[in-house]
Amino acid sequence: SDLGILRTKRALLIIDDVWDPQAVAAFGVGGDKCATIITTRDLRIAELLATTPSHVYKLDVLSPDGAYLLLSTLAPGVVSENPGGCRQLLKELECLPLAIQVAGRLLHSEFARGWNVTDLLSELRDATALLRHEVPQSMVILTKQTSLTVAALLHKSTDRLRSPLRLRFAYLASFAAKPATFDLAAIEQVWATSRADTKCFVDELVDRGLLEPLGNARFWMHALLVAHATGLCEG
Repeated sequence: SDLGILRTKRALLIIDDVWDPQAVAAFGVGGDKCATIITTRDLRIAELLATTPSHVYKLDVLSPDGAYLLLSTLAPGVVSENPGGCRQLLKELECLPLAIQVAGRLLHSEFARGWNVTDLLSELRDATALLRHEVPQSMVILTKQTSLTVAALLHKSTDRLRSPLRLRFAYLASFAAKPATFDLAAIEQVWATSRADTKCFVDELVDRGLLEPLGNARFWMHALLVAHATGLCEG
């Protein structure tokens, strides 16, 4: 294996987004000078793989200032226009990076049409109030995994997609294995679209923060977005 070269190297090996602890064994290729960082969203896996409890590091959400900086990068015009409203939005989204990315992309794309953070806050609050009363079938899976406000945001983001793109986002639920990674050819097959159309649709989803490029025509979808897509298919 090409990874064998690490046995004599001084290197840092990062194994990202682990869901199966047995899969990590294939990466035990580092020598005495090689350090390894493993990331996972499952605390049980972290505790199982760590050699001592002190080697488990729980990464907190972004600080308010860090979250504000991220939103400023994604939607500078919106933040400049209403910094107070943006800080309130971040507070209600609990400074979660995925939620900030989706909200920032959504605000940036809609800002030119006159839709701003005040509008988003109002719509999220209304949607959250409705969810407290009754959760529609299409959102049951999602609301079991995140807050009602974040669930409302993800639903709002896909609601504002044009219909053909919203349908194709839902079809990505077929890649529900953890982690949900796939290449352009697989997406093309699921969508039954030409390579050119597939690229166009994928670019729009990336621009909206609903799909993450990994390089080499491969993409990654956050577990919450997979849950949302699954709900749209089943609802």
